[in-house]
Amino acid sequence: MIEVDATATAARDRQRTWMLGGALFAASALTGFAQLSQLIPGIRYLSLPDVLFAAGAVVFAVGLGRAGSVTARGRLGTTIITALAVWLVLTPALLVLLLSLTSPGASGMSIPAAVAVSAMVGVSIDVVALVLALIAVVEVGRAGVVPRPWRWAPLWALLVVIPMRVLRSGFVGYGLPPEALLGLLGVSAFIEFVVIAALGVLAVVLAARPAPARRSTARRDEPRKTLFPLIERVNADR
Repeated sequence: MIEVDATATAARDRQRTWMLGGALFAASALTGFAQLSQLIPGIRYLSLPDVLFAAGAVVFAVGLGRAGSVTARGRLGTTIITALAVWLVLTPALLVLLLSLTSPGASGMSIPAAVAVSAMVGVSIDVVALVLALIAVVEVGRAGVVPRPWRWAPLWALLVVIPMRVLRSGFVGYGLPPEALLGLLGVSAFIEFVVIAALGVLAVVLAARPAPARRSTARRDEPRKTLFPLIERVNADR
């Protein structure tokens, strides 16, 4: 059996997809840094870093051509990544809506109760996102499209992001002075953006590298081997 390399079209699809997806991830991190530094204003119902990240995630999942998809366009992986992207884009508006409904004036709750409910709302939104992300990164690793060991890089990144989200939930810093709490939130957000930027750079680097040849199982004619070469040679002489 002789194995045949994948076509140049598949390699080009991977290169375009990973280059664009990586650039969107890097842009997401850069806009996040800018917002942390207050170089660009935030928008109440929209998070520009999340929009760019979501766009990059969809590009990676769907691919600019089937070969570019990091999930090989598997149904579960592609669906989960798309759902995660939609969830991230809708989260700011959803959070504002839920917090307005649980405010003391709207709900009639006391201020401590409203604060506790608001914290639970924020944690619940993060939990949904983390569950979707966990399924997504496992599917990317299982798909086997990204070369080893980098196919598990999204999982490594998620393992860094999870404790940062725990810090940003407010439970860890409960009771801290406002300055210390703001510093904690800033550091955790900064680390998240560094992780996203690293994923973007990694995708661009992998796109620039020669793609490993994917093998097909096409058979070509091969000389037939037998256990009796001497008999076969005699028959050929006749």
